[in-house]
Amino acid sequence: MRITASMKEEMMHHALRARGYADIFDWVQPDRERARCVKEQCIVDNFIHARYRDVSPYVRIESCKPPLPDCEAIDRAGKKIGFEVTELVDERMIEWHKNPSNPRRQKDWFADGLFAAVVKILLTKNRKLRVARATIREAGFERIIVIVHCDEPDLIERPAFCQKVFASRQFPQFSEIDEAYLLLPCPRKKHLHDDEAEFCQLVPIPIGAGR
Repeated sequence: MRITASMKEEMMHHALRARGYADIFDWVQPDRERARCVKEQCIVDNFIHARYRDVSPYVRIESCKPPLPDCEAIDRAGKKIGFEVTELVDERMIEWHKNPSNPRRQKDWFADGLFAAVVKILLTKNRKLRVARATIREAGFERIIVIVHCDEPDLIERPAFCQKVFASRQFPQFSEIDEAYLLLPCPRKKHLHDDEAEFCQLVPIPIGAGR
C-alpha cells in the first residue's frame, strides 16, 4: 500500500493522540465516525489476510450503517458476510496510562479472566445482533462473524495460551453468531496501517453456531 501525504498527516495525528496502551489496532482522527469505519475495515482486512493469506475470496470490504453489522465483505459471487468488530482490552490499564506520570505497566491475563471477558463480549454482541435480526436477514447476509481484536501486550506473545484456554472450556451457543475469532497483531506490528509486519495471529473461538 502506498502511503500518501494525507495518510501521513492522519498517522501523525494518531501518533500524537494515541491512548498509550494496547493501541496497535486503534485509530484516532478528528472525524471520529470516519476513523471508526477506517479502523473496522482495516481490522476485517487484517482478519481476511490472516485467514486466507494471499487467496482472499472477497473482492471488497464496506462499512455498514446500524443496525447492520459493522462491515460486510462481498465475495466474487456477490454473497455478503457480515463482520462485527469489537475489542478485548483492560479499561483500567487505559485509564492508568492516561496519566503520563504513571509508570508503564500491563495486565497479566489468566485463563479464567480471559474466558470470562471473551464470553461477556460475545454475549453483548449477540444481544445487539438479535435485536437487529430481521434487518440483518433482509439484507441477505450469508454468515455473521465476530472479530475480537486485542493488543494486550501479555496476550500478543501468547496465542498458544489463548487457544488452549478456549479449547479447554465450553462456550455457550450464540443464536446470532456463526463464527468468532480472537485477532492478535503480529508482534512486529507497530500501528494499524503497518504493512511491513507479518500476518496477524488468528485464534478461533469454538462457539456453537446457533443460526
